[in-house]
Amino acid sequence: MIRIRSIMTRDVITISKNSTVREAAQLMASKSVSSLVVVERNKPVAVVSERDIIKGVVSKRKNVRDVMGREFMVVSPQATFSGISRSLKEKKIKRFPVVENGRLVGLITETDMVEATRDFTRFHQIVQEVILAIFGFATAFFLFYFSPVGASIFG
Repeated sequence: MIRIRSIMTRDVITISKNSTVREAAQLMASKSVSSLVVVERNKPVAVVSERDIIKGVVSKRKNVRDVMGREFMVVSPQATFSGISRSLKEKKIKRFPVVENGRLVGLITETDMVEATRDFTRFHQIVQEVILAIFGFATAFFLFYFSPVGASIFG
């Protein structure tokens, strides 16, 4: 069972709800991220996305607290990949702050989930290729061993 701890982003970019929309946009641009976790005393209180920033600019709102998305779900590092995957589909939440012992320790995003799925698929393909190679060698050996040439060599 895959745990969120193994696929989460550990270096979470955070911001205060008292920061300006402009500061949030500059931070996102400088760190090349599409969202920020809004924190108070290292506890997530919201998530602000690029979309929230655009809405804030259009509506001329000044502070992060005025544009941040308050609908988010906090998860444990022990949460499972399948559980988060269900929440992605059902609740249409794309970012999950990861909290342990009351502190922000990571972030799991839809992109992290897609990359993990891609990694699982690659691993699965490699395992299949190894198994096919082993069976191929075993089949070739037995075909040779029981062939007339093999019988004359081993017999």
